[in-house]
Amino acid sequence: MPHSPAVVVVALLLAAAVGALVLRPAAFAFTRPEGTPVPEVGCPDCGSRLLGRGAVPGAYRVLVLRRCCVACRSSGPGGMRRLGPPPLVPEVLAAAGTAAMLAGGASGVVLVVQLWLVAVGVVLLITDFAEHRLPNRLTALAAGGVGVLLLGAALTGSGWGALVRAVVAAVAVGGWFFVLALFGQGLGDAKLAPSYAALLGWQSWIGPFYGLLLACALGVAQWVVMKVAFGATRKTELALGPALVVGTLSVSALLG
Repeated sequence: MPHSPAVVVVALLLAAAVGALVLRPAAFAFTRPEGTPVPEVGCPDCGSRLLGRGAVPGAYRVLVLRRCCVACRSSGPGGMRRLGPPPLVPEVLAAAGTAAMLAGGASGVVLVVQLWLVAVGVVLLITDFAEHRLPNRLTALAAGGVGVLLLGAALTGSGWGALVRAVVAAVAVGGWFFVLALFGQGLGDAKLAPSYAALLGWQSWIGPFYGLLLACALGVAQWVVMKVAFGATRKTELALGPALVVGTLSVSALLG
């Protein structure tokens, strides 16, 4: 069912706000050096605490100024070190993902799960492109949210058949990616795939197949672009998480 223009406008504004106030600092936190706990995330130059307990001024710099303190003006050309993702990236990605899901016309638990995976997916995209890794906390967050939402929907009358499809899809796709991980595919992809496959399985039996097919096609297209533009080889590291996120959510939107 199409959503009214007023609902779409409000949803896009909220998505942009979530991108700025939640997803931007989350992306900054997860693109820190691996193993650094969030309470210790600080400016690479002056060491000012930017996230974590007692870091309100630092959080303000990440959220609003997107730059560190005056003491870091000498850290590079043009002034202070820029913090976090490039300007407007989380905000635009969140709004674009929300618009795509609303255009699909889904409602109820499907729409809620779609928007949840869009939000987590934005942080995953930024992190994977920057670090070539999918943090365990993010993949667990995606899985936990999807599991709670779908189980809650089944318990409140949406039917157990859809939940069975979701579980079968998650296990099948996750198992396939774990097999691929034995041959060099990233383990993070194997941990992420079940969450997005579960949504497609909830919608239909064929959904996970099309989602996986489109994700693979996007991954191949990414490699071709990298090869043509940057001379990528078989050993070149590619961020395949974004292809998985975009491919599966695109199919989910088409299924409605």
